[in-house]
Amino acid sequence: MGLKVYEGLPASGKTKAIISEMDRRRSFGDRVMLVLSNEHEELTRRPNVREGGMMGCRDSTKKFPIDRVIGTAEACELLAEQVAGTLIAFDEAQYFNPKIVPAWLDASERGVDILVGTPSQMQLQALNGAQYDLKKLEVMCSCQKRNATRVMYSKDLTYPAHLCDRCYHARMKDEEKKLLKLVQESEPFPGELHTYQPFFGIDMYGWKLVRNDCPARFDIILDAVARSDSVQEKLSDPVKQPAFIDLGCCSGFFSHGMAEQGFRSHGVDVAEHFILWANQVAFSKGQAIDYKCQDLLDFLRTSDKTYDVVSTFATVQWVMDQRGYEAGIECFQRIFEKTSSICIVEMGYTTEDIYRMKIKDRPSEIDRQWVMNLMESFGKFSQIEFHPAGEGGIWRDIFVGFKKKPMARGRVDTILKNVSTSFLQSKKIQVRKLIKKIESLVRRKSGPEKTADFDLFPLTGMLPVSKGDGYWDDRWVGPRFVAKLKPVQEFHKFRLEGWRPEDFPSASVSISLEGQEICSKEVEGGFFVIEAQAQFPSRDELSLEILTSYSTSPTNDSRDLSFVIKSLDFL
Repeated sequence: MGLKVYEGLPASGKTKAIISEMDRRRSFGDRVMLVLSNEHEELTRRPNVREGGMMGCRDSTKKFPIDRVIGTAEACELLAEQVAGTLIAFDEAQYFNPKIVPAWLDASERGVDILVGTPSQMQLQALNGAQYDLKKLEVMCSCQKRNATRVMYSKDLTYPAHLCDRCYHARMKDEEKKLLKLVQESEPFPGELHTYQPFFGIDMYGWKLVRNDCPARFDIILDAVARSDSVQEKLSDPVKQPAFIDLGCCSGFFSHGMAEQGFRSHGVDVAEHFILWANQVAFSKGQAIDYKCQDLLDFLRTSDKTYDVVSTFATVQWVMDQRGYEAGIECFQRIFEKTSSICIVEMGYTTEDIYRMKIKDRPSEIDRQWVMNLMESFGKFSQIEFHPAGEGGIWRDIFVGFKKKPMARGRVDTILKNVSTSFLQSKKIQVRKLIKKIESLVRRKSGPEKTADFDLFPLTGMLPVSKGDGYWDDRWVGPRFVAKLKPVQEFHKFRLEGWRPEDFPSASVSISLEGQEICSKEVEGGFFVIEAQAQFPSRDELSLEILTSYSTSPTNDSRDLSFVIKSLDFL
């Protein structure tokens, strides 16, 4: 038989075929061994994955005892010891390092029969050019018209529906509609298109979101991950995966987003309906995200796991309010202990109206300096980075603690140029798209305390020739913003995209060129767009002025702020 490799969708019959062949050979009196990897938590967390445990499949009549649960190096040694006529099966083979491939080939050449189930793409690449028997198991789509190319789960990751591309996309649209209908009917905003945060990768056009800054916060996580050598090392490993957990995960935006980036993702939230929604999205997309519905402090006290990247966004202040100030301090101490590489913290301040009358046993105000002091005292971080409210559209201050000093900002592309593995090449495309959004973070200066060069956001049709008066490098502008611009093409239209916090009152925004008002518009909180016809005779420079009728100075920020510029186009 030599080397036989089984490929196919989940539940296509690969494990059943392997067990059937092992049973047949054992009935002949041949030496048969079943070997699984111990190098990935996705496998080792299963209670049956142990020596003497039973490996089963979706056919309950098919089971086989597991002989060894070992790593790649030990598996290679085991293969080298086998004699001709022995059969060794490696199911869930993707959890072995590709370095095992030469050992498979060498053993098969000596007359050892090898069965491999679900190889990784890197293992298949290593097999390229070698002689082996590839068995690709096909399954019909539920429509019975085409072969299935995708799977979709409804309740767990055990029994999937097999679907062709056409049926998958149609089913996914139906699942998304059902989910959003459920959300619309649920608390805390029943009957409204209104919820706390978006779902990652799901179009929520027309919905009002309490936290519409999730993409901006996600950008900060990605920027930190891109500059952490320890996390990048795991991402580049063909077997290891870095672990991420969002503590207070709500409906799973960040956990899902990090799973898409190659992380082994987890999430914890006390709200049962949030976890229900998060699981529904994860199952439908085949994401093995571990969500738990549990009180944060109880989870931290009972879990012994550590995570490469930990985030907690505006959650611990609620623990403090419900269980006391010291309970919140304990939460943070345990969060820092569970962080291997990066910890992202957002904290609701008691200087905010919503929290001013809460956490009544606090010995002092909880504010920006309080969080920094806490992370410096208990976090054991080698570096803490601060992202002020408003930067890139974030609502609250965000702190990023690194256990090991990260790469300097602006070197993300250097990482990407050095990536060579096929796994990271695929991630490289996703990350590069997101880098476009976070260039201002990568080039960010130490603080937004002075006016900055007007060049840190997309500007089309013009070049800046002066500093922007009333503009800061986190893209906030004040009530009067002025800049000198140089046209690089003829233009007939002006377009401004901006963002204001949802709780800002409506305001008038007026745009003038060379002292001539070209448009004025009343804008509400949230994202807004202002467009107008604008045509001027050819000249070397134009003076741009934007006046906004409302501005405010946030707590611990001396600036007078009106809105965040997302893009400015002269078309």
